This record gives sequence, structure tokens and C-alpha cells, in this order.
Amino acid sequence: MGKSSKEKIDLAETLLSKGIPYRKIQEELKKKFGSGMSNNTLKTLQSSQSRVNILEERIEFLEDELALFKKLYFQLRKATKERLKEEI
Repeated sequence: MGKSSKEKIDLAETLLSKGIPYRKIQEELKKKFGSGMSNNTLKTLQSSQSRVNILEERIEFLEDELALFKKLYFQLRKATKERLKEEI
């Protein structure tokens, strides 16, 4: 990635997350900082944001799966205990 300041990167990431095209982002950066940012840097920022979003979705899915497995485990455990009591 380029040598852009943290503020410039933060602004670019914010604009990318809103779905603003690269050209508009370049214009905003030039207004605020006097210079833009390379399109390769913008692509890198966007791909890292995309990866983060994918991982967040995956984490949410896995948390739901875990909750389901926990629920099933405790139901099975309860049923097993009850069955063992009946056999005794």
C-alpha cells in the first residue's frame, strides 16, 4: 500500500464502505488533503474491507451454528439422563 496518512486512509475506507466510486473518492481526497491516492491502494483497501465483511458474516453464521449445537447437546444430554433414570 502507498504512503498515505492514517486520516487519508480512514476517509478513503469510509467512502469505499458507502459504495462511492474511485473517481469521487479521488476528488474528495484532493479537496481535503491536496492529493489523491493511487487506484491500486484504493483496490487494496476495498479488498481488505470485503474480506473483513466476509469474515464477519462467517463468524455470525458460526455463532448461530454453535448456539444450535449447544441447544441440541443439552437436549440430548437431558433425554439421556432421563432414559438412564428410567432404566434404573
